Amino acid sequence: MIKIKAKDLINSNELVREPVDKEVNDILNMKDKRIILTGNRGTGRSTVLYGLKNKGLDSKEKTIYHFPASIIILSKEPNERFSDKVFDCFYELCFTYRILEFIKINYPMIFEKYFKKDNELVENLINKYYIAINNSLYEEVSFDTNITTKELSLDTLKRFREIMEIEKLNIAIDRFDSVNGSSQYVQQIYKKYFDMFDKVILVSDDKNLDKQELLNKGYNLRKITYGNDKDVLREIVRRRILLNNKEKNEKISEEIFTSDLVLDKVVQLGNNIDFSLGVLSCINHFFSIYNEHSVEEIIDKSIEDRKEYAKKIERISPKRTLYL
Repeated sequence: MIKIKAKDLINSNELVREPVDKEVNDILNMKDKRIILTGNRGTGRSTVLYGLKNKGLDSKEKTIYHFPASIIILSKEPNERFSDKVFDCFYELCFTYRILEFIKINYPMIFEKYFKKDNELVENLINKYYIAINNSLYEEVSFDTNITTKELSLDTLKRFREIMEIEKLNIAIDRFDSVNGSSQYVQQIYKKYFDMFDKVILVSDDKNLDKQELLNKGYNLRKITYGNDKDVLREIVRRRILLNNKEKNEKISEEIFTSDLVLDKVVQLGNNIDFSLGVLSCINHFFSIYNEHSVEEIIDKSIEDRKEYAKKIERISPKRTLYL
């Protein structure tokens, strides 16, 4: 089955909109100001974040989508080479740049009229930072640390709210606990920005979240589970088959792959949509090489194959820890 990234899926014919819209509306209607989307990768969390962003584009409640870099750019925490002021300045520039990028992509006329000079300033300063970071590998350099947390971003957001007459402004941060190599220090820097938004929606890959502790800190945990609905999964599969047959010129049988025989077994595995689609790809492959086996035997073999593959991916994937 063809895999589709969330940013492409959200505006495609392959999106099954109803369950995504329900998640989006439920999140927007929650009284909670801090929400953490939990669950495994492939359950549709990123799609929900993009849904939040898209819903806000034509309304008075907007949501900025942000996917921070997971690679370690400076270091995981301040040291002799990169001080705490360097961290504050660098991430203030990065955060402001992402806000400006959101405005530039979605409201180009507003950007050109009110924010173009801001963007030029921030881009110039970030480029100087990257040059200094690279040079610091082999020579002693000094970093500009005159800019502090919120110094640019707060004013940018304030003007954006006023110009667009925004009633509520949210931020959705994907893979929040992956930022800068799952750095506790950088997560705490990001946390300083939360009070600038009406809602903060985070995606966490931490397998050991303490729900009660997070609730005490004001964070509500929400698990995305619509992939565990057989009717929803059936429609997702049907649309992927249509795309697959068109793009790859194949003839995958919609009748078999959307049948209860197949979907009942797949749904029992949990709500990981990517995993389910992977199982179906295996089934299609094994049909061509195991003609002597029954359909049910092929389904079971495909499930075991994908389970082993998932275990391998889990073993090599870096551990993520949420620090709030």
